[in-house]
Formats: sequence, C-alpha cells, structure tokens
Amino acid sequence: MSTADMPTFRPATASDLAALLPVIRQFHADEHIAWDEARVRAAMEALLADARNGRLVLVERDGELAGYIVVGFCFSLEFGGRFGLLDELYVLPAHRGGGIGKRALEEVERLCIAEGLRCVRLEVNDDNDHAREIYRRRGYTMHPRRLMTKWLG
Repeated sequence: MSTADMPTFRPATASDLAALLPVIRQFHADEHIAWDEARVRAAMEALLADARNGRLVLVERDGELAGYIVVGFCFSLEFGGRFGLLDELYVLPAHRGGGIGKRALEEVERLCIAEGLRCVRLEVNDDNDHAREIYRRRGYTMHPRRLMTKWLG
C-alpha cells in the first residue's frame, strides 16, 4: 500500500452521522443484523456524547469514507477491569483488499492502549472465515465459550 493509499482514522462527529448511517446499514445487512435506525442513531449519539462509552471512528482513504470502527468500553473482573469490545469494523467493498482491515485493527489496539485497557474482545460470525483469519493473524484467539444475549424491555 502506497502512502497515498494509506487509510486515516478520525473520531466521528455529529456532522458525520448522516453519511455514516447508510454504511452502517450496509454492514448490518451483510452481517444479517436486524436494522433499527432509531436504535443505531441513539447509540451513535451516545458514543459521541460520552467518551466513557467508547469510540466511533471513521476510516478514510483519499479523502473519502472507506469504513468505520466502533469500540465500546466494558468492565470485567475476568479481564482485570475495563476492556475494549470491537463492536463493529466495516470496510466498504470498494476499499477492501488493500490492508485497510489490518490497519483498522492496529488503530483499535492503539486506541485501547491509550485508554489504559488490557485487552480487546470481538465477535465474528461462524461463517466468516475470512474475517476470522484476519483476526487470528493479528493475535486474536477463540474462547471456548459462546456469548448469549437477552433483550430487556
């Protein structure tokens, strides 16, 4: 990847939300995540309003939106306190294959280290071998447990 093709990362602002929503919708469709625009918009606004919640980061290349990253901050006794949850990392199809995903993971780790976090966790679909291999090469390992979810209210 030439210097000109290198991605840049910057915190999202409220003025980015309108352009980012269709990209997040595309990610949710690709990953078979139910789309609820009101819920997503409220979560994005909460990230922007309180840095203790986590970060919403834009990935840009050559001045255009190439993807985004969402890292939530969580707490666990098992992990010794606060940890990062890589909630979403999405690279638009036109920007894939050039190492942006790898650079985005480096940015996630840099951000978490700067926050004093000791680990990063993430979810990956069982049928997404490509992403799982990218994470594995970066040092992420599978845990012998499954996440479970119950929606409240």
